[in-house]
Amino acid sequence: MSKTKRTVQYFAGICATFAFTFTGATISWSSPVIPKIKSGEANLLLTDAQISWAIALAALGALPGCYIGQVLCERVGRCRTILFASLPGVTGAVMLLFTTMPGLIYLGRFLSGISNGITAVVTMVYLTEIADKEIRGALGMLVQVMINLGALSMYGIGPFVSYTAINSIVLAIPVINLLLCLWLPESPYYHLKDERFADAKKVFMILKGCKDVKWAEEQLGIIRIHVRESMENKSTVMELFSNMKYRKAVYIVTGLKILQYMTGCLAIQSYLENIFAQSSSVPGAYVSIVYGILQLVAGVGATFLAGYFGRRILMGVSSAGVAFSMTIVGLYFFLQDTINISAKSLETISSMPLVGVLLFNVLYAVGLGTIPYIMQAELFPINVKTVASSSATMMACILNFVVTKCYQGVKDMFGHYIVFWSFALIAYLGIVFIYYFVPETKSKTLEEIQDFMDGKKNLEVEMLNERNDSEILEKNS
Repeated sequence: MSKTKRTVQYFAGICATFAFTFTGATISWSSPVIPKIKSGEANLLLTDAQISWAIALAALGALPGCYIGQVLCERVGRCRTILFASLPGVTGAVMLLFTTMPGLIYLGRFLSGISNGITAVVTMVYLTEIADKEIRGALGMLVQVMINLGALSMYGIGPFVSYTAINSIVLAIPVINLLLCLWLPESPYYHLKDERFADAKKVFMILKGCKDVKWAEEQLGIIRIHVRESMENKSTVMELFSNMKYRKAVYIVTGLKILQYMTGCLAIQSYLENIFAQSSSVPGAYVSIVYGILQLVAGVGATFLAGYFGRRILMGVSSAGVAFSMTIVGLYFFLQDTINISAKSLETISSMPLVGVLLFNVLYAVGLGTIPYIMQAELFPINVKTVASSSATMMACILNFVVTKCYQGVKDMFGHYIVFWSFALIAYLGIVFIYYFVPETKSKTLEEIQDFMDGKKNLEVEMLNERNDSEILEKNS
């Protein structure tokens, strides 16, 4: 078998995932901006209700962004869609930079959300289609690294610069991303979907860094058979949810998205300073910086772990760690608000929220933060891949809204500890779900994964066995 060079795959993965830096910056934009608005430093006259709309509209914009990403991904290709995703982000950032009108600020945030929605749909599809099975997980983990990098740019720089400077940073990110992605080679799967075998072979050899035409044609032949089989079925939402063929993958991805977003990641980020205020270990002014740095380091570490451990192991460890850390945070608030232990005793355990949230930060990044994104692009065949990715991302947006919206109400009605123990309960159930229902996809090609999901014998192994048998017969004759 011909050896491949993965230099192009690595660079393509880094450039394509850089778009998630804008996602991280958009999510964390409110952290340094809200104090500047309330202090008058930003020269914006916004009420608390208007500020909340400005924050929420970015998540709302991701919903149409998912649909736009799905349509563009199928009609114009993965690479053009990645480039297009930068345009609404640039437009939205320009509006935030130059306007003081609430309506235009809303529109700017909404456009930023559209950009994030398109990115979430197309990038993971692109990565899984261009990457060798040995590095697909590591490249997928770059998503979390880039999100954390964008968040750190807001946490670490935002509090110390002007409102204009913050929005200038946000604007610079999609511009840089657009320039980085101009060279990206298209996915060979996209070409094969439309029967452009010559184009597919050309980009396949570029991505693999090989000059062995015969080997490339053999590998593409295997892929081509699977693509043709998949394209015999429709590429619609109705097909995805009505055809029993995809039911197993739908159940798995649905469970993973619930586990990914109902364990409290967005709620913790939204109420970070309130939670950390329970501990005196870190000064309040710098707590978000500490959190952001640790988040980035954890994301980088997870990319290396992905190359050594399987998806199931990483998600199992991650889910167990998230469950344990949320149990710790919930226990503190239970002792504080329900048991009403003495102030002296409470002081001795005042670091529990800090320890719990930091543990959550690290262990969430190891698995739950990224692997569900990877698997939603791995488990579905090419005819419904973008539809499935779009639907999964829309589901994530809805779950994010539910968690962040219900956080305060559940806290006020039942107590703070119930919030965190609810997150912990979902994570504990997630351990069972991962063990019994989630397949291992590490070191498997997309074709091998589809054969496994369909319960079929692997086509590549079958072809290799036939070729070896024919070679043996030739030698004997």
